[in-house]
Amino acid sequence: MPVCAAVAVVTCTALTSTAPLHAQTRVDKPSEPAITQPIRFVVPNAPGGPTDTVARIVGQKLAERLGVPVVIDNRGGATGTVGGDIVAKSAPDGRTLLLSSSSAFVSTPILMPNAPYDGRRDFAQVTAILAVPYLLFVNPTLGPKSVSDLIAHAKAKPGALNFGSSGAGSTSHLTATLFITMAGINVTHVPYKGSAPAGIDLIAGQLQFIFEATAGGMPLLKSGRLRALGISSAKRLSLLPDLPTIAESGLPNYESSVTHGVCVTAKTPPALVTRLNRELVASINSPDVRDRLTGIGAEVIANTPEEFQAATRLEIKRWDKVVRDFAAKGG
Repeated sequence: MPVCAAVAVVTCTALTSTAPLHAQTRVDKPSEPAITQPIRFVVPNAPGGPTDTVARIVGQKLAERLGVPVVIDNRGGATGTVGGDIVAKSAPDGRTLLLSSSSAFVSTPILMPNAPYDGRRDFAQVTAILAVPYLLFVNPTLGPKSVSDLIAHAKAKPGALNFGSSGAGSTSHLTATLFITMAGINVTHVPYKGSAPAGIDLIAGQLQFIFEATAGGMPLLKSGRLRALGISSAKRLSLLPDLPTIAESGLPNYESSVTHGVCVTAKTPPALVTRLNRELVASINSPDVRDRLTGIGAEVIANTPEEFQAATRLEIKRWDKVVRDFAAKGG
């Protein structure tokens, strides 16, 4: 990752300062708090994955704008709740950010009622960074040629097809569950500890289809190792203009994307949330950052806290029945 000459996004171990954010104001905007201490950007996933990449792209630009280090702290585990718990219980000083996904608000509160925090209550949403749709993949040598082919094949052989996901209750699993429900097919779920091993087994012919986020699926598509039948977004992706949406391929109104955004603890003062929002939006909208984010197959958003909250409420409404049905069946 390129390193800015003035400030850098560094690993967690490099941050030694634990001094609190000083209660200073900006000279050019006296009513706004200044940010003069290093920022900890918690990523609830292991290093090297798509979410980690997003955090590092945005974090580097944020560091350049603020003139303070932005430290990427990877805290994977417990379906993202390890990292989320750190931020939910952090000091409300704007120095601890969370790279959240929509599952923190949509599914985790239902599927993990004993989680150490409630994502719908314990976070203040700062801005949505991007939305990442899913690619419906099959094996290019063994699989169907279209979404309608896959549905017809599944209906002809009830229970015979296997699909993989990155884990029971994961966004990839719920995306597939919505597809299966709307298509009216009977298939078998095979959960994995991550999407990579599911992709490997699909290539090997042990699975018949998977849903993979574009950020991780683009390399598989470009290499020809897997065939994409459709994309889960409401409209076609600019990077893949010839790939139809699943909605236009036989399942009208089908849509599923995971939104990644930035949150802080709910106790953070509104003025500080506003300041963070402006700096993050400016960082995300930088031409070089937008180019890198769209290059991984994402739709860049960069909205206000209010717009982020409104979009989240719509996502909760869209997914509530699917998630509750899944929970009632015990996964």
